[in-house]
Amino acid sequence: MQIKINNKIYKAKEGEVVLDVCKREGIRIPTLCGFEGLPREAVCRLCLVEIENAGTGLKPVRTNLQPSCVLKVKEGLEIITESEDINKARRINLELLWADHAGKCATCKKNQMCELQKLAEEYKIENFHFIPRKGEITGIEELDLIRDNWSRVVVENENPCISRNSELCIECKRCVNICPEKKFGFNHRGSDIVVGTPYEKVLDCSFCGKCVEVCPTGALTDKNDYKKIIEDLDSLKKFSIAFLDVEMEKKILDKIEKISAEKNIDKILANLGFEKIIRLKEENLEDEMIKNIKTEYAKQKKINSNDIVVFFISSKIYKKAKKDKYLDYILSEREVARLIRDKEKMREGKIHL
Repeated sequence: MQIKINNKIYKAKEGEVVLDVCKREGIRIPTLCGFEGLPREAVCRLCLVEIENAGTGLKPVRTNLQPSCVLKVKEGLEIITESEDINKARRINLELLWADHAGKCATCKKNQMCELQKLAEEYKIENFHFIPRKGEITGIEELDLIRDNWSRVVVENENPCISRNSELCIECKRCVNICPEKKFGFNHRGSDIVVGTPYEKVLDCSFCGKCVEVCPTGALTDKNDYKKIIEDLDSLKKFSIAFLDVEMEKKILDKIEKISAEKNIDKILANLGFEKIIRLKEENLEDEMIKNIKTEYAKQKKINSNDIVVFFISSKIYKKAKKDKYLDYILSEREVARLIRDKEKMREGKIHL
């Protein structure tokens, strides 16, 4: 079948939604809840488009805005993806999502790597109409708002692999839909709704990391002793070795695309403080090789094994729960990107860790 997008004809397949056609044809439509391979549920309301020629007369008629992620294609469908009305609606919906995040970026693990932050910058969300300003509320009202807000916030760091902070959650349902063990769902109702585990118990799963990978904000992040990692990488007494898992090079470069201009992974890791980089060319080879570093390699190079710090750079974050005396840290591509981001800021004198 054929449909018209922005006055151009495109081919579409039965059962497709407009958002997928636009993605295939290189027509950008913003979205936060939409993710490749996951159900489309029109949660974030950022992918709005206008439908044309919905009337019966010859004069074009534009209907109300529709979310393109659930708008099924049909023969002769005509849509507009950019207009003043669309832009206004997207800005309002984006500002509603941004309202709980304003002012928190500087301390967020996902700063400069957050999808919500990027869209807020793109749409220049600067006037916070949905955030009470000082002088507009009394001290008692302000305290009541804070108490009400925090009564629903869940911060969990008890599990060994993933940190959760529902204050930064935008209820996009990506984690709900991608989790193979169905560990996440909606708790409470109405305005009190929050994504979390059943009865807000400590997250207990296989820690595949898919939920952290798809989370567009800092609500789900990798757990690690970040300060200790920085100290070990900066220490002149420590010899830091990085085992680079297969396919991690591309993942890291994708993550730091807008953070660093450097594209040589060896230089990138050396700048972080790694003295040696070992690439793993096949999966499931890491255990024996990692063990040998603090035994055979230490003897060969006459280095005290206690001075060797072994990092495994991998998306296998479940290994964080299985660390032993031979392996000190597991870093995901997200954590490496965070290190690169903060190292650059340190060199610029913007932060001190």
